[in-house]
Amino acid sequence: MSQQLVLSIDNSAPEHFCWCWLNDGLAQDEASGNLEALQAVIGQVSLQAWLLLPGAKVVTRELEYGEKEKKHLRSLLPFQLEESVVGDIDELHVALGNAANGKVALAYTDKSWLKAIFAQLASIGVEITRCWSAPLLLPLQTDVAPVEPLLGEDETLEGLAGKPATTWVLAAAQGVVNIRHGEQQGFSVPHALVCTALTLLVDEQKLQNNLPRLVLRANSQSELDSLLSALPDNLTVCVQAQTLADPWQLDFTGSAIDLCQAEFSQRLPLERWWKLWRSIGILALVTLLVYVGVLVFHIHKLNKQNLQLRQQMEAVYRSVVPHGQSDDPEKRLRIKLKDLTPKNQTDSVVSLMAGVMPLIAANSDVTVKVISYSADTGEMSINVQAHSFNSIDSLRQAIAGQGYTAELLTANAQGDLNTGRLKITKPAH
Repeated sequence: MSQQLVLSIDNSAPEHFCWCWLNDGLAQDEASGNLEALQAVIGQVSLQAWLLLPGAKVVTRELEYGEKEKKHLRSLLPFQLEESVVGDIDELHVALGNAANGKVALAYTDKSWLKAIFAQLASIGVEITRCWSAPLLLPLQTDVAPVEPLLGEDETLEGLAGKPATTWVLAAAQGVVNIRHGEQQGFSVPHALVCTALTLLVDEQKLQNNLPRLVLRANSQSELDSLLSALPDNLTVCVQAQTLADPWQLDFTGSAIDLCQAEFSQRLPLERWWKLWRSIGILALVTLLVYVGVLVFHIHKLNKQNLQLRQQMEAVYRSVVPHGQSDDPEKRLRIKLKDLTPKNQTDSVVSLMAGVMPLIAANSDVTVKVISYSADTGEMSINVQAHSFNSIDSLRQAIAGQGYTAELLTANAQGDLNTGRLKITKPAH
């Protein structure tokens, strides 16, 4: 099962952190130290963590709002604090709690201080995903016995029926006392000021006649006794429970105000992703650059070869066609080659002459005067002379005997010479 890293700022040494690992709500491997010690524990990996802020650094308030203002609370409420805070309101980070019945709780702290804390942790790979004021995580206990109310001169039990006593939780830790006096309200004070702080809080909330129930928490019995002795006299009798509890035994699933809002809200963990995938990303980028470089080189080389081939084709074309267009030499040479190829005859003129010429040479009485060949029809025409017509006819028969088609087109005699024209073709197979 995955564990959750929880951090808190040490009240006694603000530059130190306390931390533990939560596993099913149980704290394990509790430790403390500076930033370097924390980095040594978590190593070089990136982690998400929860952060607890000192109650002395976070102020909680409850303000009223109108129903028409409910949609704009985040932008309107900070300005309601201007008259009650010292300094510029823009220097505060304000986080809102639950809004109901015209009241809303909020918590605010110094923005630059919180940014510095987040930046420190981010420098060692820790991303804060949730952030609370430590007093607001104290578990509220509602199963304690009620306190007998003190009645004023004009009050009765029936008049206090609509004012149920509240429960305050006080926890001693690291020399301070964390006080949670409402579902989303709490603060921290030094141990020596607990009495004064509680007296002022009772007066501010006008609870003199309806004192709250108190639950005390500490890590040791001595701290519990010290906390009990620090209470005002009128609140000592209001203590309903004293609990020995580990400082990390807190309510992480309750309604405490999460300060990871607005600019501190969790965003896409791009930096963490970059750290995880940086090596692979750099390798992929280098591989891509090498691939593109090789591809560009080959394209340049092929373009150069293509240019050389085009120049050679141009030279060959000009050797055949000295003048005329040369926009596409390859296409024009193919057209000329096609014109020279017989359309109905596949044998070339060379093979046809090789079969006919030996027969003519064997007939000593026959003399060849003209030879013509038609590439379109694959026909060869031969004009011959002989002293006898029988010599010309015997030549025709000899050619036909070799499988050719020999046809005597014309024949005439002038004196003792006879002339004739033979048409010779080779039948298609």
